[in-house]
Amino acid sequence: MEEYDKIDPDYLKGFNEGYTLAQHLPDLADKLSKVKNESERGKGFQDGRREYTHEQMRELRPSWLKAEPSEKVKPSPIKSLNRGKDLDK
Repeated sequence: MEEYDKIDPDYLKGFNEGYTLAQHLPDLADKLSKVKNESERGKGFQDGRREYTHEQMRELRPSWLKAEPSEKVKPSPIKSLNRGKDLDK
């Protein structure tokens, strides 16, 4: 379990670089992410860029898709079967 919790420092550095470049220089980040690089830093770079682009796509969603699941589903009021009927008759 401990080996899964530890992140390679090179991967983390690449992830942060990819995320930051995608924010400020998206064209350059796109070109660099297409370079075939099997190193941990290269994989991190690609993942960081991908994470930023996913976040941007989430930002572009309409507000009704952004809501948390608990906020989307609001319980409907209980409707009485006798509503509007006069029970005295």
